[in-house]
Amino acid sequence: MNNIVLITAATGMEMECLDKLPVRLRKGVRKLVTGVGPVATVYAIMSYLAGNDKPDMLINIGIAGSYHRNLSIGSVLVPLTDCFADLGICDGSKFIPLNRAGIDIHDDFTPSGNYYADRAIVERTGFGLTAVKAITVSTATGSDETREALASEYDPDIESMEGAASYYVCNKEGIPCLGIRAVSNMVGPRDKSSWDVNLALENLSEALDKYFNHILYENT
Repeated sequence: MNNIVLITAATGMEMECLDKLPVRLRKGVRKLVTGVGPVATVYAIMSYLAGNDKPDMLINIGIAGSYHRNLSIGSVLVPLTDCFADLGICDGSKFIPLNRAGIDIHDDFTPSGNYYADRAIVERTGFGLTAVKAITVSTATGSDETREALASEYDPDIESMEGAASYYVCNKEGIPCLGIRAVSNMVGPRDKSSWDVNLALENLSEALDKYFNHILYENT
């Protein structure tokens, strides 16, 4: 079992999903509310690492928007890959991702391309949550035009505002990581009357209660 597990979430409301975990599983768990968006997430995690021992595992939790009707509201999912989908340049009305923009990005820091959940954790858990392809945006998608542009470029299953940031830091720092996201809305025109954040958080909480033991232990 991992000794120190760092749980990150953008908001306190999302972090409350850990409340159902049995006390015995909370031993060694550290909570970090990062704030919303990739910049806040990277800063919060790096600040934590600067003042604490490196965790044995990082799990990013929260809500997400879905690009597919079969991944309906309330679905709990595991992003295998994530990327910074709106980091790039605009050429007229055309968006070009940074890794195709002709910019010299051969350095150790520019976030370009995909970042990954830890394959060993994913393979050893096999706990029945659907594995998906995620994207991370700084501005939540709220129009059909933006939705179609992102869908055409990345073919994503879900989007969030923090996932790629947590994977980016963990991949750079050599920290095994996993994301667990619950769908609160369909991606598209912003109509909050069709959202169900409460259902998403309830299902996320139940999934953590049910599967957290499997994430920590290899042979459970």
